Amino acid sequence: MKPKFNPLRWAGGILLPIAAIILLVVVFSLLAPSFFQFSTLIGVARESSVLLVVAIGMTFVVLMGSIDLSVGSTVTLSALVAASIAQHGNWILAILAGLGVGIAVGLVNGFIFAFIKVPSFLTTLGISLVVTGVGLWFVNGRPIQVFDKGFTTISQGKFLGELPLIAVWALILWIIFAFVGQKTRFGRYTFAIGGAEAVSGLAGIPIRRMKLWVMVLSGALAAAAGILLASRVGAATPGMGDKLTLDSIAAVVIGGTAITGGVGGVHRTILGVLVMTVLSVGLNTLGVQPYLQQIVQGGVVVIAVALTLDRSKLSVIK
Repeated sequence: MKPKFNPLRWAGGILLPIAAIILLVVVFSLLAPSFFQFSTLIGVARESSVLLVVAIGMTFVVLMGSIDLSVGSTVTLSALVAASIAQHGNWILAILAGLGVGIAVGLVNGFIFAFIKVPSFLTTLGISLVVTGVGLWFVNGRPIQVFDKGFTTISQGKFLGELPLIAVWALILWIIFAFVGQKTRFGRYTFAIGGAEAVSGLAGIPIRRMKLWVMVLSGALAAAAGILLASRVGAATPGMGDKLTLDSIAAVVIGGTAITGGVGGVHRTILGVLVMTVLSVGLNTLGVQPYLQQIVQGGVVVIAVALTLDRSKLSVIK
C-alpha cells in the first residue's frame, strides 16, 4: 500500500536534512568556537527531546494527510494537571492523569474529525482553543511549581554519566514508533490513507477508526511531552507548550514527511527535529535575538515544504 520508491524524493527526505545538520554544525562552529564541544551535544539532546516526542505523534497525523493543531495546548494542559497532582507527592498518579488528558483530547479530536467529518484543521484548531481555556481555568492562570523528586527525576536525571534521562525516554519512544510506522498494520494503514484515501476504503481499511486512533496517539504523545517538560523545568505554566505546535509540524516536514500525506515516516522525523534544535541552539549561542530566529526558522520551513510537497496530488494550488 506504500507509494513506489522515488530516488529523488528519498534524497530530499533523507540526504537533505543530514546535509543541513552537517552544514549548520560547521557554520556555527566557525562563527562561535564554543559551539563545537561536548556540552553543546548534551544541550541538543536535552532541547530536542520534548519536540521529538510531540513530532512523533504529529508524523502519523501528517502521514495520513491531516493536521493536529491542538498538540501545543495538550502539552500545556497535561503538564498543568500532572504538576498539580505531583505537588502532593504522587508522581505515578500525576503521570497517569497527564496521559489521560492527552488521550481524552485525542478522542474528542478523532471523534469529531472521523465520525462527524469536520476537517482536521478546523477540528483541532477549535479544540486547541477549548483546551487552552480549560488549562487557564484549571490553574487560574498561575504557574505551578513541583518539588517532588520522583517527578522531577523523570527528566532531570542522568543516564550513563552525562546523557539526560529525558533524551533516553524520547529516543525509546522514537524507536518504538519508528518500528510501528514501518513494520505494523497500523503504520501501513496510515501510509495508505495518506496516499489514497478513497482507494484505501475500497481495500477494506477502516478509515474512520484509523483516523480516530491516530488522533488519540497524537494526543497521548503530546501529553507525554507535557509531562517530560514539566518534570524538566520543575514547573508548569500556562502557554508553555504553545510553540511546539508549529515546531513539530516544521520538524515533521523538514524530516521529509510530505504535508500532503503518504510519504515519510517517524524514522525521518528525528532528522527534522535535529535540524530545528541545532538551528535554535546555534542561534542562541551566537546571541541572535528571538525575533530574528523566528525569521530564519520560518524560511527553513518554507524551503522544506517546497522540497517535500507532492505536487502530483494538487490539481490546483490555492
